[in-house]
Amino acid sequence: MASPSKAEQDAKTIATLIEDIDITMFTTVTRDGALVSRPLSTQKAQFDGERVWFFVAADSPKIDEIAGNPSVNLAYASQRRNTYVSVSGQARVSEDRAKIEAFWNDALKAYFPGGIDDPNLALIEVAAHTAEYWDGPATLIGKAIAFAAARVTKREEGMGENRIVDLQGGRKTSRLPPSHADARGGKSTGAKGTGAKGTGKTAAKTVAAPAKKSSAGKAAANTPAAGKAAAKKAPAKKGAAGKTGGR
Repeated sequence: MASPSKAEQDAKTIATLIEDIDITMFTTVTRDGALVSRPLSTQKAQFDGERVWFFVAADSPKIDEIAGNPSVNLAYASQRRNTYVSVSGQARVSEDRAKIEAFWNDALKAYFPGGIDDPNLALIEVAAHTAEYWDGPATLIGKAIAFAAARVTKREEGMGENRIVDLQGGRKTSRLPPSHADARGGKSTGAKGTGAKGTGKTAAKTVAAPAKKSSAGKAAANTPAAGKAAAKKAPAKKGAAGKTGGR
């Protein structure tokens, strides 16, 4: 038997991460195009790597919104475990009686007094298209070590694993997010020069380099008088002086 692919492993990881997260923020698109998120309990939902199901009230606005635009997003977060999952896909109301019976339990009678045959009971099926997950160290010590490593290496990836998984179609694929250093050819967003402070430091090094080639350049950097004299004697240095003044 062939070993599971990275994408298949990631799909199982996603199922494990959301397994005991009680609440998901279920986002739908309203008729006027607004995004609305509502908490839904995931205790009565299962994820098989391709689909996830929820019991909802048939008269809830979600049903009408899904009919108008089936695009939805499911957001899961566990601060305790330091894990986060975002699933996007297409939703529909399922009439699959076998699924309804498989997912039903008597605790749902608090919401649907008529039981499994309650006319207001609806099963929403979400066909997952893509999912992104963040899985970081859960303990305080683990977080501290990961944070320190990320600062030293300038690689945010040290804070935990982050993958995007394409779940639709016959073949699943897994890739690094665009923000990942390896996805950008090894360049890290945490490196000096990407932010305002980093850009200033890089500019300072660029300007300082020409100054080392001549004593006149050094004098221009140290005293205004020497700078004027150097400017008169060596017009070619005005470009470097302009960069220094613009810092």
